[in-house]
Amino acid sequence: MGCDGGTIPRRDELVKTKKKPEQKDKNSERLYRWQHCAVSQAPLQPPVVACELGRMYNKEEVLTRLLDRSAEPAMAHIRGLKDVKELGLTPNPSQVPAGPLTGDAAPEQLTAEHVCPVTGLEMNGRHRFAFVWTCGCVLSERALREVPTETCHRCGAPFQEKDVVTLNPPEDELEVVKAAMNARRAAAKAAKKAKKEGKRAADEEEPQGTSGSKPKKAAKHSEGAAGISGESSSSRLRVNGMASAVLRDKAFDKVRSAGFSVASDPKASEAYKSLFDTHKTALKKPSAHWVTCNPQYF
Repeated sequence: MGCDGGTIPRRDELVKTKKKPEQKDKNSERLYRWQHCAVSQAPLQPPVVACELGRMYNKEEVLTRLLDRSAEPAMAHIRGLKDVKELGLTPNPSQVPAGPLTGDAAPEQLTAEHVCPVTGLEMNGRHRFAFVWTCGCVLSERALREVPTETCHRCGAPFQEKDVVTLNPPEDELEVVKAAMNARRAAAKAAKKAKKEGKRAADEEEPQGTSGSKPKKAAKHSEGAAGISGESSSSRLRVNGMASAVLRDKAFDKVRSAGFSVASDPKASEAYKSLFDTHKTALKKPSAHWVTCNPQYF
């Protein structure tokens, strides 16, 4: 209590200094970015996709967010599946399954699940990796730099330098990556518009074939004209039938007004005459009255 035991306090025990703020473990943060989805923070599971900003996602999570139309700031630049590319990853043959990785993990536990198919570098964040937007194959930037080529080292598909997208770029390069994304989208939109205009110009030219056959557009016009003429002919037949029916009714009215009766026609048979109410059998037929109203007498 009173330092009567010969205890000598040290300065750090008597003077309290301000503690330094805790700093992130860069190694743990780097491992986390390369092994977890950028949106759900869940471990990456195949199939893995990447956007034009170089962020990696679980494809199932991207589909879920797109269907829900949820406003996710990290996915504001993703309008659909055309804005992501499924990655072609090369598995690491020396990878050993282990538990969750931490910054102070042993070296044998830091083995990455995927490697570069050319240089064999592990994709654990220590080396820069990129993927080709046209085919989705993942390669190390060292392989692209030391073995320059116009075809993919993994699948052989042709690509250009502008099609290479860096995976998990640092924050200071994010603006450059965004500019490249906008330029790529503008070029794709211009190419689509040019293709559409070329197709329209080809349709307007309507070149005649060597056999004198009509082009498709002219054939469509002729088919339409034939359909219109067929409809007009059917309408004319309908009008003619209505006119003939009116004339027939007028003739019947004229005959009826003249006093003509089927019963007095010498050429009609008795069976035919019995169908009309002027026949003698119809005259003898009993009729209904106010007591017995039988429908068969009407």
